[in-house]
Amino acid sequence: MVNCQQSTNMAKMWACISVTISIVLLLTNRVDGKLYSDEDDVVSLDVGSFNGTVLGTSNAWLVEFYSSWCGHCVRYAPVYKQLATNVKGTTVHI
Repeated sequence: MVNCQQSTNMAKMWACISVTISIVLLLTNRVDGKLYSDEDDVVSLDVGSFNGTVLGTSNAWLVEFYSSWCGHCVRYAPVYKQLATNVKGTTVHI
């Protein structure tokens, strides 16, 4: 059985964890909501351009569906940028 003191300590612990998670998410969030810029060799697609660009060609595509607040997406963005630069001018598009 949990007494009042333990309950208060648990509430403080969860509040601290919640604040920590919020700070981590805030630190990994990009202000502009984009991981890639127009200067990158990565082709940016949206719902309106996806079918005609990717499905409408015989080229090979590596498509990343990402969120700008996702830590893994943020960490892998430089890899996709470099890969896109490396395959630029081929039939492979990133």
